[in-house]
Amino acid sequence: MKKNVSIIGGADGPTAIFVAGRKEKNLLKRIKIAFLNRQYKRKRALAEKSIIPDAHTLEEVIHYIQQRYDAVEADCPYPYYLSKKRSMKYNLIKRLNPKLLGEEKQILPPADFNDRQAVSEWQQQIDAWIKECQEKTDAVSYEVFPTDYHLFIINKGNLGSLEVEMDTLHPTLSISYSGDHKIMQSILKDIYLYFGVSKEDIDRRTERYTSLLSALTFN
Repeated sequence: MKKNVSIIGGADGPTAIFVAGRKEKNLLKRIKIAFLNRQYKRKRALAEKSIIPDAHTLEEVIHYIQQRYDAVEADCPYPYYLSKKRSMKYNLIKRLNPKLLGEEKQILPPADFNDRQAVSEWQQQIDAWIKECQEKTDAVSYEVFPTDYHLFIINKGNLGSLEVEMDTLHPTLSISYSGDHKIMQSILKDIYLYFGVSKEDIDRRTERYTSLLSALTFN
């Protein structure tokens, strides 16, 4: 049976590879997965009930994180700044004007992951796909698809740090972190809650809404 593979992540490298059509054979693991899924659904339902219209602009978010968390804006010298900027541009184009990137590609994984040559060839296809996405993204000019990317760093010393990415022309917020999970996740939720959503976001279940919902659900 053929299995489709989805490459999840930005233009500069997939953050995850998900192979559809594979079923966990271990019964105990399947029970655990089922339990976690039910738990997730309960938390998601509670999070949905807690969301109310209270939206702020990204300009207000910038002021908020600078005042509350001493966020500092990063630029080109910051590690991976350019790749992060390209990745957000790619994801925005893919969401708002995918025709600029051409057709999607499906990369089928090897039938046998123990076949080293097949796995190597599969990885080469993925690497080629990533390079192609990078080139297509870079080829889209500002005039064709304008962007206004910003990256802010919230440094909490030994506790960890957060990277807050945004594009003010296409109101988009993305946050990642490393360090103390409990503390970092608390800051992440606070920022997403401050950015908030409008009634229209809730009614249409926009990406802004689903991002907030995800932030409130995961801990």
